[in-house]
Amino acid sequence: MELVRESIILNKHMGREKSQLLLEGDIIVPEVKPDIVSILKTQAKVNISKVTAGAGRISFSGKLRVDVLYTSNSGEISVHSLSSQAFIDDFLNMEGIEPHMWVDLKAELANVDFRIVNDRKINYRAVIDITSDALENKEFDAVRSIQGLGAAQQKNAFFTMSNVIAKQMDHFTIRDEVTLPSSKPAISELLQVSVDIAGKEVRLAEGRVDVSGNLVISPLYRGGEEGSVIEFADFELPFSGSLEVSAASDTAFGDVSLSITDHIIDVVADTEGLNKILSVEATIGADIKISQTQSIEILEDAYCIDQYLNISAESMEYQHLVCRNRNQFNLKEIVQLSGAPEILQVLQVSGVARMEDIKVVEDKVVVEGIVEADILFVANSDTDPLFNYTTHLPVRQVIETKGATLGMVAQVAHGIDQINFNMLGSNEVELRFNLNFDTLIQEAVSAQFIQEIEFNPLDKEALEALPSMVILVAEKGDDLWSIAKKYNADLEELAEINSMNASDPLTVGQKLLIVKKVSEV
Repeated sequence: MELVRESIILNKHMGREKSQLLLEGDIIVPEVKPDIVSILKTQAKVNISKVTAGAGRISFSGKLRVDVLYTSNSGEISVHSLSSQAFIDDFLNMEGIEPHMWVDLKAELANVDFRIVNDRKINYRAVIDITSDALENKEFDAVRSIQGLGAAQQKNAFFTMSNVIAKQMDHFTIRDEVTLPSSKPAISELLQVSVDIAGKEVRLAEGRVDVSGNLVISPLYRGGEEGSVIEFADFELPFSGSLEVSAASDTAFGDVSLSITDHIIDVVADTEGLNKILSVEATIGADIKISQTQSIEILEDAYCIDQYLNISAESMEYQHLVCRNRNQFNLKEIVQLSGAPEILQVLQVSGVARMEDIKVVEDKVVVEGIVEADILFVANSDTDPLFNYTTHLPVRQVIETKGATLGMVAQVAHGIDQINFNMLGSNEVELRFNLNFDTLIQEAVSAQFIQEIEFNPLDKEALEALPSMVILVAEKGDDLWSIAKKYNADLEELAEINSMNASDPLTVGQKLLIVKKVSEV
């Protein structure tokens, strides 16, 4: 008899580490811009572009970008912008990690504070939450079957496992132009431009990952005669890119996180000499993880009539895919701007989604959090002609996840695809946010994998001590195969004697006649 083996690769979760990173810096007003009177609006984004596993540590690098709108003259619409970047180059310790392992590292802004130091300087303090997970691919040979041993004396187990088979970070660059509509004045000064990604689509082909979506470009600028008017526009610029990933195939699944790692927006004159064209160059970073779901059949147990099998097995965990889905949620809220001046015109609405609680219940995942929304508007006020109002909208979404049970862990990636607003009155605005959720639930399952079997002579004395015939009363958990193994009986003969099929289940209290089988060899 010979052992037939199969090579199996399992993801082993090496651990999770969490830490916080504090970044602090100053933004200095350049000489060409006026003094600061008040901060109107701020925004910050963190991006991690490189993650490297080392011996006992994870190194990561990226940058924090901060943007500030400020007023320079009280009582007038005199708005200017400042931008700054802080580069990140740090590490965190993780016991047991080695350079060949894969790392998932997420960085989220927990809090950012801005304060005016003097009329030429703004100080910021950003707290960034860092969460990292490490995976190791463990490869080993498991026994699939025993050649030369009857199939009835072998018991097989079926497994469906989901493994990460490749992970890499990559990027591509989009270069294009957008043109202001004829109804909008030309640009005198570009104040602020937010660039985001919406409508992400991912497709896997042989050896590559194709991604597409829209760049949402939202410029806030000074226009009109002598730049006396603050204007806002929205553009959606379709993009697509193809990234080489050798492990990708149409039978695999790709988890791809896209982010804007850098962007350059320049103002260009049109054919009439008007500054109504924006030249866009955006670098899109892609954090790619390729997973493969595999179904395998291996040997779970075996016995032999004329030999004793000494089976060596190792207990290992593997990831079983429970559910994976993507859905959208429309958040609609009418906001009363209490304590704010009357609205004359809403210029811009922006928002950041933060999911603070994720719970798994029976066949569902409940996600709760907030959308922090900023409403920038022209106000009917002599002291604050331009005003930014911040509000927090509660989010509660129930996601259908068939097979999920209490105690499982869900990974939920989220984002805002689209923002719309409608001014309802002088102090009332309707906000609409289209949120997307990518949900993945995997269950860590422990199983015994047979790696070695020794074939030894039977202990004749122990075997002869067993009675030749036994009447057995089935108990809970008994099955015909395990009873045949225990009493060294031929499974097919045992089933025939009891007028059964070998695969028939047993009921508690059922009586069985067992005849011991001993080889004459």
